[in-house]
Amino acid sequence: MSSLRRLSSYLSGARAGLIAATLCMLILAATSAFYAFLAGPGLKFMFSGNLTDVLFGSDGELRTLWTWFPTSWLDRLQSLEAKAALLFLPLLLVATAILKGAAQTGQFYLLGRISQSILLRLRHDAFRSLLRLSPKFYDTQSHGDLLSRLTHDANIVEQAAFYGLAPLVRDSLGVGALLTFCFILTPKLALFTFVIVPLAVYPLLRFARWLKRVSKQSQNAQGEINAVAYEALAGVRVVQAFGTETREEARLKSAADRYFSQMLRSYFIRAVRTPTMEILGMIAVAALIGFLGYQVRNQGVDPAEFISFFVAIVMMYDPLKKLGHTSDYLAAGASAAERIFEVIDTQPDVVDRPGAIRLAALRSAIEFRNVDFEYRPGVPVLRGLALRIERGPTVALVGATGCGKSTVAQLVPRFYDVGGGALTIDGRDIRDITLASLREQISVVSQDTFLFNASVLHNIGYGNPDASLRDIQAAAKAAYADEFIRALPEGYETIIGERGITLSGGQRQRLAIARAILRNAPILVLDEATSALDADAEQRVQTNLEAFMAERTSIVIAHRLSTIRNAHQIAVLSDGRVDEIGTHSELLDRGQSYARLYAMQFQDDSAVKREREPVVH
Repeated sequence: MSSLRRLSSYLSGARAGLIAATLCMLILAATSAFYAFLAGPGLKFMFSGNLTDVLFGSDGELRTLWTWFPTSWLDRLQSLEAKAALLFLPLLLVATAILKGAAQTGQFYLLGRISQSILLRLRHDAFRSLLRLSPKFYDTQSHGDLLSRLTHDANIVEQAAFYGLAPLVRDSLGVGALLTFCFILTPKLALFTFVIVPLAVYPLLRFARWLKRVSKQSQNAQGEINAVAYEALAGVRVVQAFGTETREEARLKSAADRYFSQMLRSYFIRAVRTPTMEILGMIAVAALIGFLGYQVRNQGVDPAEFISFFVAIVMMYDPLKKLGHTSDYLAAGASAAERIFEVIDTQPDVVDRPGAIRLAALRSAIEFRNVDFEYRPGVPVLRGLALRIERGPTVALVGATGCGKSTVAQLVPRFYDVGGGALTIDGRDIRDITLASLREQISVVSQDTFLFNASVLHNIGYGNPDASLRDIQAAAKAAYADEFIRALPEGYETIIGERGITLSGGQRQRLAIARAILRNAPILVLDEATSALDADAEQRVQTNLEAFMAERTSIVIAHRLSTIRNAHQIAVLSDGRVDEIGTHSELLDRGQSYARLYAMQFQDDSAVKREREPVVH
């Protein structure tokens, strides 16, 4: 399986542990074969009490395996007194058990360490890849399914390494050692067995292929369950507000039914496989018993050899059976690894061009040169956008919903690449600037405010982890957030919940603004940054922001025109282009798009004010 072969590359840092584990498994295999060898002589010794009968066969020749012992040892064994001879085989069994136990302990710990190392590196590589993919990738992917690959699938791969790959080596060595013992003991009988064993192994391979297909389908279904559950729980307020609990239950049930169906197929395969292997194993054992009986009766084979050989064959059954279970883990691990490698192999569409340079600092201007852009093919958002933003002055973007304002905010930090034309900084296409250096120069406050399930301190300091508490508090004051932060139960150490759920929309926006201020980048992009603030808070934040933006190149995107009156330039976007540009007063004097937008908002605001005024009778 290509995915499992690829996993072997994750063993590069664990070669010493792998060698040690393999050595332990070789000792396990050897001691298992030695147990089989001792079975026949042991029984013979119990009934005869004569060590010579154990060392020599019925024809008086030294038994095959004992020839590996030094001659001086054998001479000394033959000279042992009866009482001492009685202790020889029991002590040999105990010594073998101690050696096997030590090897078992060593291989178990080492293989556990190796499998966890694979899990650690695999999860890191997948997460690293995900962090480098642009928002375009996430526009079409389910977050729940991606999380399933990082957690559920990664755990399955770890289990495949520990309960699949490791036993595959260990049990194969065990079977190999027992077969080798059989060939040393009696080649003719071993040859007969060598023909029987593959008959039992072949069905294992067929079941493994079948199970792999089913496992991948069940893991996809598991990812779908996670995706549905994640969306429903993340948007539980929307679900409850619209009364769609039943609909979400139906979605989850549909995904769960598919998973249920696949798991039933998986259990059926496992259920059929076990008795199939039992039947094939008993057929093999029955044939072997008949053949061995014939050899003892008609060929004069030593019964001790018969017992040792038969025990070796019986001992093969357990590792062969485990190899069947190993195929379960390998099949599931292979399909899980494929899903993880799909993430790792996904290439970012926004990358540094060859020879990209580092941007030291903005010197002159940001310029959109006839920029075209579309999120979906055939649905253009920007059409030949031409806009120059000089260093220092604040430029505000306004326009109707869908005109492309927020898209501009997405293009400046290269969350997406332009489809046509060019976006330049200091005359250089930003695709020729390294992503890291470009984004170091930019602070972004988006309309979709995101906060971490951590303390206020962590959230404000996220973009500048080296900032002191005093710096963080100063940024919070500039964002008019210090007052409400100090009123929280634990002040700056208060945990604010997932996405800042324990805070109001306005409070979340002020923390996001504080985070951008603390970053202290030369380019500031504010996309509806104060949309959730009340009039008083907005006025205070705007006053502080104007002082902060005086030394920076700022792009402000706003729906409420009252928030951008003091901008140095206001660009009105319409149908993906700049319709007009100028100062607030200039645009009002022209009486065109901006004047109409302003008049509409002014009338709406006046109507609201009239509704709020008390009626005098």
